Amino acid sequence: MEKKCSLYTLIIVVLTSLIIIALTTTVSRIVFRYGWKFRYMYYVAKEKYQGYGVEDDANNQRFYRFDAFISYADQDGKFVAKLVNKIENEHNLRLCIHDRDFIPGTGIMDNITNAIHCSRRTVCIMTSHFLNSYWCMFELNMARMETIYSRNGGNVLFLIILEKKAMKNIPLYLMDLIKNQSYLEYLADDRAEDCTVLVSRLGEILKSNRYEF
Repeated sequence: MEKKCSLYTLIIVVLTSLIIIALTTTVSRIVFRYGWKFRYMYYVAKEKYQGYGVEDDANNQRFYRFDAFISYADQDGKFVAKLVNKIENEHNLRLCIHDRDFIPGTGIMDNITNAIHCSRRTVCIMTSHFLNSYWCMFELNMARMETIYSRNGGNVLFLIILEKKAMKNIPLYLMDLIKNQSYLEYLADDRAEDCTVLVSRLGEILKSNRYEF
């Protein structure tokens, strides 16, 4: 009798363990595949609840508060500040950067999602610092979700490559952007002190109504 009870107990433990492992594996796969989607949907829903959503104009066209959200690592802030200042002044565009335009007292993730959702495009300044930054990669992936789930598949994500090694280390899921020419290379060796070429080219892109660049 004791042997039977021990056997039943062992069977129950084994079956329970197998069920837990199967459930854990399934949940992990779902989170891995749809994790960014879940995050994006959560923050967009939260944004609408708080009244920060995108408004429509008289012709039912989406009205964006910013022409572009500029995503960059803090280590590249000096270059980005110069770039943003020139583009805003020379091309009459309104750009969003985190150290100036994020809403004080609002969570960083809420600010990021709000900035992307309320900007016509998202421009990522790709450097090794960017690729090593959790928050920069969060911004990049949120912009990808924005493209898929809020813009009818229209590409709103644009990359500016500032380092050759950043180009080599770009995640595989961004290679479609490279293939579609949705990027500009502005490498250190070619960089003019006043970044005139980049300002001109990026200004033209951001003023364009096309999603494909």
